Amino acid sequence: MSVTEENKNVVLAFFGAVGSGGDPTALLADDLAYWIAGKPEQFPLAGSHSKEGFYQVMSVIGANMPNGVDVKINNIVAEGDQVVVETEVHGVSATGKAYDNKVVFVFTVRDGKLVSVREYLDTIHANEVLAENVA
Repeated sequence: MSVTEENKNVVLAFFGAVGSGGDPTALLADDLAYWIAGKPEQFPLAGSHSKEGFYQVMSVIGANMPNGVDVKINNIVAEGDQVVVETEVHGVSATGKAYDNKVVFVFTVRDGKLVSVREYLDTIHANEVLAENVA
């Protein structure tokens, strides 16, 4: 199996772990750089996060989406250490708001671990639903 295919499998395993409520820790590098599109003053989940920050973001999303989210992978493209995934994410917030967003993730994988994740999404919609209880 090529490195590109191995890296693609790491990313698919990440989505599998996160989607099932599992723990993706084994797939995350200690120095993970996780970035979410947007301006933090307008969308509090936006900006750069460490591995610890990634878990804080997941905690906020989990609190606001108590029944979880459904992530449908529409496309995955991998070359070398880069893996790009186009998704549709659906769910219902704790307050009953529908969450329907198209999200593109750009992953960098090294030695079987995610070292960088960049997430591009409709930040206005995400702010209205996912960050409604973030100060």
